[in-house]
Amino acid sequence: MDDPEQRYAIVVIGTGFGGAMTALSLAHKLKENERGPDEAAKKNILMLERGTWWTTPVGTVQDKDVRTYSFLAKDKNQPVQYWPSQNSFKGVIDIVTRCWRRGRNKDGLYDVTALGWKWWPKRFGGGDGVTILRGNGVGGGSLVYSNITIRPPDLIFKDPRWPLSWDEEERHYYYNLARHAIGYGVVSALKVAGKKNNGIPYEKMPYVGESLPPDSVNAGLSNIVTRSARLDPHWRVVNDPLNPRGIKQIDSNPPQNRVNAFWVDRGRAFQTAVEQLVNKEQLTSTSDFGAVDLAINDLTPEGTQPGPDKPPANYPPENPDKNPINYCERQGRCNVGCLPGARHTLNKQLMRAACGTFAGAPPLFDNLKIKPLAEVDFIKELDGGGYEIHYDQYEHQSTRKTHTTVTADKVVVAAGCMGTNEIILQSKKRGGLPGLSDKAGYGFSTNGDYIAFMEKTKESVRLTRGPVTTSFAHFNTNDSGENFEPTTPGSEPELFHTIEDQGIPPAFASLVGAGLPLIRSLSKGRNRGLFLLWAILLWARKQASLYIRAPFANPEERQEMFKSEDEVVANTMCIFAMGREAALGQFRLGGFGQTSLRVKRSDNKKFHEDPVYGEKPEGGEPANIKKSLKALESYLGAEDDDKERGEFRNPFLSDVFGRFKVDSITLSHPLGGCRMAEDVEHGVVDEHGRVFDKRKRDQEQRFYDGLYIADGSVIPTALGVNPSLTISALALRIADKIADELEATAAEEVAENSSRS
Repeated sequence: MDDPEQRYAIVVIGTGFGGAMTALSLAHKLKENERGPDEAAKKNILMLERGTWWTTPVGTVQDKDVRTYSFLAKDKNQPVQYWPSQNSFKGVIDIVTRCWRRGRNKDGLYDVTALGWKWWPKRFGGGDGVTILRGNGVGGGSLVYSNITIRPPDLIFKDPRWPLSWDEEERHYYYNLARHAIGYGVVSALKVAGKKNNGIPYEKMPYVGESLPPDSVNAGLSNIVTRSARLDPHWRVVNDPLNPRGIKQIDSNPPQNRVNAFWVDRGRAFQTAVEQLVNKEQLTSTSDFGAVDLAINDLTPEGTQPGPDKPPANYPPENPDKNPINYCERQGRCNVGCLPGARHTLNKQLMRAACGTFAGAPPLFDNLKIKPLAEVDFIKELDGGGYEIHYDQYEHQSTRKTHTTVTADKVVVAAGCMGTNEIILQSKKRGGLPGLSDKAGYGFSTNGDYIAFMEKTKESVRLTRGPVTTSFAHFNTNDSGENFEPTTPGSEPELFHTIEDQGIPPAFASLVGAGLPLIRSLSKGRNRGLFLLWAILLWARKQASLYIRAPFANPEERQEMFKSEDEVVANTMCIFAMGREAALGQFRLGGFGQTSLRVKRSDNKKFHEDPVYGEKPEGGEPANIKKSLKALESYLGAEDDDKERGEFRNPFLSDVFGRFKVDSITLSHPLGGCRMAEDVEHGVVDEHGRVFDKRKRDQEQRFYDGLYIADGSVIPTALGVNPSLTISALALRIADKIADELEATAAEEVAENSSRS
């Protein structure tokens, strides 16, 4: 079945950071350059998304009557679902049954894939050592990410595998443009930016009380560390050449420590511990720490006035009285859906651009169409130019699907690291794109993703309160950044890495006491039914023991079952780390009984054995991430009666009591596989996302005409930080290149028509 629409000028596959930044940029620039009805017809853009729309079921400041759902479902005939809203064990069941993309539930929010064999006899022998969590829906990974917009240090780009030609000025421009695009909106960023040397609001940010930039969907980036909105954090602002907003750090010296009581406990404890490390010089290059830039609306502290001691980038613009905005209510639910609607998920920008709003605002673009529940299979080049995209169109809340094709002059593949690699490898296997590089699938990186828990903290850290992440710390910033080839155990260099505090949604706090085997069950890739059954059994076993004992013991001592989720995990600390992993993984297509993608390292190491994680070498001490966590334990962990201090443990790698050992890195920031390079012998695309065609390796134009990749799969190394800002910066740069090519083609057509006349 073919798409009944006309041939599209551009098809963008995916609606995450790469897809949204590219599609919205091109829609805006094509509309700006529109010359008339005939020209406009050539500029239609279609976005294909395998998931559905998601929104809050709760009234918000901007949508008190919850009209967004009916606007999408009834007015626009779009498939839409509600975020999971329960904060108890019911929420866990809702997530697993309704929001988990598996089998018949193609419109679930979460896709959890343990790469390897799917059949249990083979699975029992171990998988590929990687379990990947990704978002599924309009907005892609932004639906489930931690809202962190952080730039990697320049040392990352010193690795020779980066072929980028941008200079320092251009790099600053695109990172600041990306901050604006995520913080306010892509269209706002492009309208305000103008020429590159004019600057954008993150270089000339409005003072408190000034209006938001034009066409803002969101209210700008924030730094949220206080227990509620309107509280002044009294932080110190440190200048940062890579961030015009500066870095906000805790100041634990009197009299500042009195006002620090207003901080979210987790952020205060984390930053104080890192500050103590810096002051005592126990770690090198650790002074780069502070509050993370968050893509979340917040309110300006009460009574804040602009002045020379407070740079204009110090706080977000004041919440305007005539047009109130949704703001963070510190519910700790960022990764499972923000009920107050404060997060800058990309579905907000895409709805405004393609559908308009329930309040009556028209769509920004009449040349942009979004088609949800469309899962792309492969791409085929056409003899006369252009491409044919093959995809399965699913029905909402059904397994029924129709195989469909659509044609386009240009295609931008931005389906995320896993999605893009699968599409590219399938296109190569089926002969749709026979000129693809032989390096397709090479260069996969886990980005050093690592999660760990400490169950005994010195003080309460209230794991379920605040934004999911408040603070970061960079370690080993004196890393040379160059590629490394360790030859003997213990000789690994000290590698750059980032550690962040991490909260958990209140619903998952109900699993305390049963969570460790449940998390391991997740990393083994159990199917949804078995996972749910296992979760219920573990929870029920725990509850049964509590209900039998609690009524009798409660008069003497308040029992655990009567404590809130907040109390249960009050002294549990969670961190998330990322680091400069080797990026030596290689994707390949899976066979019968296997996951659609398989992966292994080209050096035959297991992924968890990468030096960045700090696996203990023979006769040596832990290094890198583990070394940094060990140092933090002295300041965060409490001692028990046996003088043993609380330790950080990764539940996916620990061998607690000799049971359930699972050597699997569970990650949410997969990168690479379609990496950028200088030529087709070393990568799949160039620095502008243009896909190499090995049949043209000796020609001046070495690329497929009109085929691009613009997402995390093009990144050739680990970043060591959350990748959303870098993906956005690269995608905006790729979109500019595509726009330049479109403009050049249009100019050639005008010149040709003029010569004929």
